[in-house]
This record gives sequence, C-alpha cells and structure tokens, in this order.
Amino acid sequence: LLKQVNLETPRGQTILSELIEIFETYNMVDMKNKYLSEAKGLKCEINERLTGTIKSNDDVAVGSKFKNNVFQNGINNAKAKSIYEVKSDKKIIMFWSSSCSHCVTEMPKLLEKYAQLKSKGVEIIGLSLDSDINAYKDMANKYPWVNASEGKGWYSSYAKDYNVHATPSFFILDSNNLIINKPDH
Repeated sequence: LLKQVNLETPRGQTILSELIEIFETYNMVDMKNKYLSEAKGLKCEINERLTGTIKSNDDVAVGSKFKNNVFQNGINNAKAKSIYEVKSDKKIIMFWSSSCSHCVTEMPKLLEKYAQLKSKGVEIIGLSLDSDINAYKDMANKYPWVNASEGKGWYSSYAKDYNVHATPSFFILDSNNLIINKPDH
C-alpha cells in the first residue's frame, strides 16, 4: 500500500500516519515502531498530519518527561492539584472510563495491590475519559487514589496530549515525571 501511494506525497504520509495510529490503537507495537521509524527517516518535506503523529509518539516515549495536567473534577487530590504536585517515588498514570469493561475489571485488581504499592512509594493517578461526570464520580469514589476527569470523553486533552487511543492505558513515571515504562497490562 505504502509503495503504491508514495510516502513523499501528502496522501502517502497521511496514510502512513493513519497506519501508525491504528497500530497504536490495537497495541501492535512492533508494527507501529517499524512505520514510525520509517516516517522519521523520510528525507522529504513531511506534512502536518505525519509531523503531529511523530510528535505525539515522541512526547510519550519511554524517557520523555510526562506532560503536567491540572486536575479537573478531582477526587482524593487534597494535597495535589496537578500530576507534578503528586509526590512519590513512582506514579502509575491510568487512563480509564466508567464505560470501559476492561477498566471495570482491572481497577478492582489494582485496588487489591494499592496498599502494597503505596507502602513502596508508588501513587496511582487515574485520568478518566468519561463524558458523563456523574458516571465518572460514581466509579472514582470507589478508589482511594487521585482521580480526575475533564468530562469531555475522547475529546479531552488526555487523548491528544498523551496519545491515548484505548482504555485502560498505563504509564509509569519516576519521581521526576519521566516515563520509565508503558505497560500493556
């Protein structure tokens, strides 16, 4: 497909960008990395769409500084008003939604380990991609970690700023807010 559309054309670059995003969405990491590398190696002028795809992936690559976010509709965040204000040795950033069946399954499992994680200096921050604030609050109130939601669903800054295409999605940060891992589960 990419040979037929010529990656040195805007159309070819748009298709390449779309493929990278599809591979990200379906957790096809090797394919995403292969085509992302190909995109970064282009010697021609790169269109705005592909430039944005490359940047959004670089912004959340292991070793990058995680972008700060001021909590909106925060729950359990009395001591911190933003990601950077949460002080811990490590942070697990979890993107979730109350309508996500996988999140509904995963969050209780995380709750079982929360006390153990907290005792080791790990804090969890849940960023909800809910559009229904009441549904978000109903679920977030069940968990003792920091939660926040803009109430904009997939139109929230979370999806764009953190290149999130599916829930649950996780990032692990060190005490300096550098991404040290992006676990699949």
